[in-house]
Amino acid sequence: MQNKTIAKRTAALLLALLMAVGIFAGCSKGGGNGEKRSVTVTVTHKDGSTKDFTYETTEEMLGAVLQKEGLIEGEDSQYGLFVKAVDGYTADEGSQEWWCLTVNGETAMTGIDSTPIEEGKSYGLVLTVGY
Repeated sequence: MQNKTIAKRTAALLLALLMAVGIFAGCSKGGGNGEKRSVTVTVTHKDGSTKDFTYETTEEMLGAVLQKEGLIEGEDSQYGLFVKAVDGYTADEGSQEWWCLTVNGETAMTGIDSTPIEEGKSYGLVLTVGY
């Protein structure tokens, strides 16, 4: 009788362990949680020159990886992160300079911290003059 109890407990413990391993394995593969992805951002400077920055990240949003890597600096606003500096250059607000985020060559419809990193899309930060 005691051997059956030990066998049942051992089987239950093994089943629970296998389920836990299955759950963790599923989390690491699906839905973008923890999934590594590559993102390239092209920075267009005031003189028109461009420079590409490529990062491998598990972040889901563009702003998070660019802040973490030190490419951008900004301040939080009611609309999200307002980018003030990119690649060491701070936009001169007095000259109406600002950093424009582009996705696939078009002005982004979302802020940098709410723009998802998606495979096959190109991202840019363009120093723009004039409001």
